[in-house]
Amino acid sequence: MYLFVYGSLRYGFELNHLVAKSRFIGLGYIEGYEMYDLGNYPGIIKGDGIVWGEVYEIDENLIKLLDEVEDYKGSPDDLYVREKTRVYFDQKRKYYLDNVYFYRYNREIANDMEKIEDGDYSAWSGMPIIVNYFAYAENTNEKILRQRGVDIMLSEIPAYMKGYRLIFNVPCKYGYCANLLEDENGIICGYLQKVFLHTLNSLDKAEQHLIKYIREVVKVYDRNGKEYFAYAYVSSHKDDREKPSEEYLKMIREGLMRGWGNECVSTGLYDEAGIS
Repeated sequence: MYLFVYGSLRYGFELNHLVAKSRFIGLGYIEGYEMYDLGNYPGIIKGDGIVWGEVYEIDENLIKLLDEVEDYKGSPDDLYVREKTRVYFDQKRKYYLDNVYFYRYNREIANDMEKIEDGDYSAWSGMPIIVNYFAYAENTNEKILRQRGVDIMLSEIPAYMKGYRLIFNVPCKYGYCANLLEDENGIICGYLQKVFLHTLNSLDKAEQHLIKYIREVVKVYDRNGKEYFAYAYVSSHKDDREKPSEEYLKMIREGLMRGWGNECVSTGLYDEAGIS
């Protein structure tokens, strides 16, 4: 089962330790709700806005514990009501999960309660925001990541995408850098990294976000086939496929070897020109 957390259970807040060891699916949002500051924590009620939060995979034991923490007993006068909703992970609403649990505030909103307009309690509180990032090309190489300002990584696991292949058509200092092209039989090997959102802001500069690449949400899987939603850098330009330099290919191979060994090879990587 999945849980959407938007307040004191999010990263950096006092109750996050209760979910910190659970599998982090990704940063997402729900529609049709508004958020208010209740004092030392937020509450959400039905409305016209969106609310941002983190999604975790949890078990029955944890949901029972959280019911106690949120004072949810299944009574009409509970402070919070546990419900299910759909969580979106991208602005295009392509990726989502249904039947995700969350706790809705079950009281009237007082006149002196401040509305949190953007529905993001972490941003409103000045706390760091965590996201999943999928590194699939030269960013699988730790040396390159450090050069690009990725100095803090909360976690990393080998992960892969399905339905894509590598092509090399984005001009860069290495000649031509990698891009993703749909291929129903393809697989892209890389790493799922849990990082701070501001880490991606520094990667944006290296990737020339909105100029050469666009930061998009993709679905990736771990070795056990569990799904996650993560940001990746993809170029909308799919033509003029070129031959990558040997230096560039070596960086990618070294990056993949450190976690995957010979277990996973991205479709298109060993095609000399990246063309099938």
